[in-house]
Amino acid sequence: MVEGKQRWVIHDRDGNPIYLTQERWQHIIDAENHPEMEDFEDLLKITLRRGSRRQEPLNSRKYRYVHPFNNLPDGSNHIVAIVLFGFDVNERGQVTANNYVTTAFFKHIKIKG
Repeated sequence: MVEGKQRWVIHDRDGNPIYLTQERWQHIIDAENHPEMEDFEDLLKITLRRGSRRQEPLNSRKYRYVHPFNNLPDGSNHIVAIVLFGFDVNERGQVTANNYVTTAFFKHIKIKG
């Protein structure tokens, strides 16, 4: 498990549990990273629940979730979240999912058509 207290756990549209730790949230909204995300945590959750998901080609554990929104600042129209998938063994010796958000940010993606 990633160090830090969990802020929340949700499930993506395929039923995979994904969590965000307080440490990762502080990293995301840090002034040198993506401070613009601070007021958009609820949209991050929507991105994970409803967004499209694509596996990164160079790291099979890494997934990119993307979801469009109309109300983002600075000409952005999507939220992108990066999630690492993995497994842990709990105190009873059972294998459990360990899927967590590593970062999230706004992006402008040109709509095809």
